[in-house]
Amino acid sequence: ITGVTRPNASQVFKNLKTTLSTLSEYDCKHYALTYDTDESTQLKKLLDESDLEIELHVIDPIVKSIGGHNGNNYRMFRCIELLGEKVKNLSSFDCILRHRIDCELTSIEIPSSIDKNCYYAPITPWGIVFDNIAIMSPDVFKKVFTTNDKSFGESDPHQALSNSILNASVEKEPLNFE
Repeated sequence: ITGVTRPNASQVFKNLKTTLSTLSEYDCKHYALTYDTDESTQLKKLLDESDLEIELHVIDPIVKSIGGHNGNNYRMFRCIELLGEKVKNLSSFDCILRHRIDCELTSIEIPSSIDKNCYYAPITPWGIVFDNIAIMSPDVFKKVFTTNDKSFGESDPHQALSNSILNASVEKEPLNFE
């Protein structure tokens, strides 16, 4: 789970609580990464005072600006990449469910079998994936969410993600969630 703690810590805490409840029927470990802000400090306090099992990583804001969308494409990929680097034994997981910290997950249809070379995400009719949620194998995660050898020149994060999937020679399948 990655992103900026917005609109505020209380809402993000509610999002995390709902998401963890939704995923409670699965054997999951939960990790999150966000920028160091007043809101993330409050979020850390809320998590420390709760029984939610989530490993929160707080990093200095990434100021490096590469490519389009005011550099946000690069920053999104870099945050996801950094969180992956912080997860011990990432390759040992059956799958990775990635979503934005400012979203809550109330239901999801997780495939019974995760194809080792497939990116499961909401897909537009014209083939672009949305950047808010996805399921994939650890290998696909590492291939898609890397900042190496990318220009990030796309106009939005959805296109940057779609191009990364294409360039990694990864298949796409639709994912249903609320």
